[in-house]
Amino acid sequence: MKQHAQQISRAAVVWQLVAFVAVVVPHLIWMPYWIPLFCVAMIACRLMIHSGRWSFPHWSVKLLLVLITAAGLLLTFDKQSLLSGTVSLLVLALSLKLLEIYHRRDALVLIYVAYFVATTTFLFEQEMWMALLCFIAILLVTAALNSVWQDPQRVDYKRPLVQSFRVLLPSVPLMLLLFLLFPRIEPLWSVQLDRSAAVTGLSDTMAPGDVSQLTRSAAMAFRVVFDGEPPPPAQRYWRAMVYSQFDGRQWSQASLLLSQPAESLTPLSEPFEYQIIQERTGRNWLFALDMPMSSGIASGGIGNDKVLTRTRTLESKSVIESRQHYRLQSSSVYQLGIDLSDDERARYTRIPASSNPRTQALSEQLWQAADQQPERYIDELLNLFNREFTYTLQPPRMEQHSIDQFMLEHQRGFCEHFAGAFAFMLRNVGIPARVVGGYQGGEWNPYQGYLLLRQYDAHAWTEAWLEGEGWVRIDPTAAVAPQRIEQSLETLFADDPEFMADNPVSALRVSRSGLLLQMRLYYEGANFAWHRWVLHYQGEQEQLLRNWLGDLNPLRMILALMIPASLVLGWVAWTQLRQTAVTRRDPVDQALHRLLERLAQKGIPRHPEESLQSYCVRLAEERPDLSNQLRQMALLDETQRYGQNSSPEHRRELLGLIRACHKSL
Repeated sequence: MKQHAQQISRAAVVWQLVAFVAVVVPHLIWMPYWIPLFCVAMIACRLMIHSGRWSFPHWSVKLLLVLITAAGLLLTFDKQSLLSGTVSLLVLALSLKLLEIYHRRDALVLIYVAYFVATTTFLFEQEMWMALLCFIAILLVTAALNSVWQDPQRVDYKRPLVQSFRVLLPSVPLMLLLFLLFPRIEPLWSVQLDRSAAVTGLSDTMAPGDVSQLTRSAAMAFRVVFDGEPPPPAQRYWRAMVYSQFDGRQWSQASLLLSQPAESLTPLSEPFEYQIIQERTGRNWLFALDMPMSSGIASGGIGNDKVLTRTRTLESKSVIESRQHYRLQSSSVYQLGIDLSDDERARYTRIPASSNPRTQALSEQLWQAADQQPERYIDELLNLFNREFTYTLQPPRMEQHSIDQFMLEHQRGFCEHFAGAFAFMLRNVGIPARVVGGYQGGEWNPYQGYLLLRQYDAHAWTEAWLEGEGWVRIDPTAAVAPQRIEQSLETLFADDPEFMADNPVSALRVSRSGLLLQMRLYYEGANFAWHRWVLHYQGEQEQLLRNWLGDLNPLRMILALMIPASLVLGWVAWTQLRQTAVTRRDPVDQALHRLLERLAQKGIPRHPEESLQSYCVRLAEERPDLSNQLRQMALLDETQRYGQNSSPEHRRELLGLIRACHKSL
């Protein structure tokens, strides 16, 4: 008898399968392919058991399946992928538990672990659609929990889901209240434990072909919200790192101490104030509109763990393993580093003596033709690039003396080819120069008013130091292909097979205009609002609460929390008490009760010891016109309550007779 009481219904088994699928589906975007296949196999096995075609597996079969999954996990994951390996272990354990679901205890174990697995979804993805999937999963798991406690003999698939809605509905206002008012803590997904996942982006070094490879990816790099109007496209240069060392083929960053003071900056225009929402990079650098000002950083806009380097790039003291939010100020017109020390001049003019000899000879020739005037020499180089060179995503392969091959043979390349060759030729004649890596441009979203930079917006340009002017930004790519600066790469290379080659079916390829473009921008805008006001709400909470409540103090916070909470909990208590007080009646009993009350008002009450049949006989004497209906009503009521031949048709006939008698009175 006890074992029968612990058994779950067949409908509950189906609900366990539904709950399992609901919590596993959001993880399909990252799990190795063999894990979903194994889960499908376990579901199929459980359905065969559910249909009675198979029996529950022997313990030896279960042990074999455990060994298979353990071996698969060991071969797939290593110590650097601890997070994904742990979640995969939980998913596989749930799939194996499906083969044991029979008693309530087994079902409860699966359900409680399923709740946890559903929340781990946000460790891998925090998009708005993922939150919707997680909510649906929680709803279905709660329905599975309700189904466990229903009568094993009762097959009801709809009732557990309805109960799940009723249970979760009162929690929604309380959840919103706690979210808005409760002090923020770091969310679970802000702690990145899995460092094995590849991250697309700029690197610490730059060689020919590195930046152009990023045009294969449409992955998001960062988003920018301006306090006012954004700068025009030609001024949207986003500074990330400065390459000041050249070994003959590859540019790299110098080992500059973070404690060194930043190069002097004199703003010559009103600053832009903006907020950057940067995606995970797995590196230390941050992005800033060229040129970031110290005042925005000194005010605490980017946090204590982020610093401004000597070359006025931003770096984090720790590796960026989660999304970052920070505020900055930048000036688009400025004078940078007006004074240059002898050590810095030597660093920024150093090139290997035997590197690219033909380009060295060409630069000497142009230098003499320009009468050794830096400004004229720069103009000569830019005119040369404009006349002879072609901008392409598919530059030819280059060997040891890559700049020689680029300048004198192929003359086809991407931004890193132009910036690197330009800086090399400046250095060769004694003009200090360096290469800057970052992003340029961005896509404006009119629905949420922000600028979106993707990996394919990666760019490289040159900075030259000129006497009396300091460091000056010179972009040789603009001389070759000015449309690259004025237009986005999405427009410029939309038909190039190399563009977004990592995702050839990307929605960006089919949504460049018309309704699809508007739909994509609207979705991305809604997703941005989700990131800003939900995932990063802790950054907006204090100011928002001040706007609502004025000066914050403990009393106002307590009242703001307790008054709405009391109303919600009071409503929940009232609905529960009301449901308890109201006895659920059968429609036949309710109609019969109303008929008896009406007869009592007519002066013909039913005696407590009187059966319905005896009462109807007495009523027939008082109302001969209803005798046939009363006699038939009494007979149907007796059959309905005590007979074995009761049917829905009898119930409907009895209900009709009761209502007919009620109308005749």
